[in-house]
Formats: sequence, C-alpha cells, structure tokens
Amino acid sequence: MIRRLRNINIVLAFMATLMLVGVYAQKHMAETTADEVRSIEDDIARQRAALSILKADWAYLNQPTQLQAIVDRHNETLNLHVPEIEQFGTFAELPMRPEMRLDTQSLDALFESIETESDPIGSLLEGIL
Repeated sequence: MIRRLRNINIVLAFMATLMLVGVYAQKHMAETTADEVRSIEDDIARQRAALSILKADWAYLNQPTQLQAIVDRHNETLNLHVPEIEQFGTFAELPMRPEMRLDTQSLDALFESIETESDPIGSLLEGIL
C-alpha cells in the first residue's frame, strides 16, 4: 500500500514537472509572438510616417506653379502647345443615343388586367408558393 502511494506520488510529481515545462513553453511562445506583433506595429508606424512625407512631397510637386516651370523649361524639346477650343468637338458631332422602344402592348395588357382586379403576378406567385 505504501509502495503504491509512493509510485503514485512519483508519477504525479513527474506529471507536475511536465506541466510546468509546458506552461513555461507556452509563456515563452506568447512573449515571442507579442514581440513580433510589436515589431510589426512599429514597422507599420514607420511606413505610415514615410508615406505621409511622400504624400506631402507629391502634393508639392503637383502644384501648377511647380509644373509650369518644368513645362516652360522643356517647351521647345517637347513642342507643347496650349489646347484651343477649336481642337475639341461640338455637341452636334456627338452621336445620338439609339431610341428606346417600349413594348407598349404588353404594358397595356398588364394595366388592363390590374384594372379588372385580376393580378397576374400574384397568381404566378401563388402557384410557386
């Protein structure tokens, strides 16, 4: 009996040690994952800051006054001209939309059947349900 209790105590001590090692391993993995998440969040913050700087630079470089200096400098090479109104077409030159033709006979038949208090759509739905 005493021997059996001692064997049970040894097994329980061994299991407790294994559980302690397992809990420590889980804690270590959780800390490692938290460090990785923190590192990724820091990278995202740095990239957002860099992106905001790039957006500000882009907005500055796209100002008309900034672009005009570049256009003036390369006007002879690129042979750029200001567009004139005559270069664009008129509304009269646009093709007209094709005329839509309604099936008036079917619509008239539907309205007549509704006026006579027979609902063709309701009867179709009743047949389905």
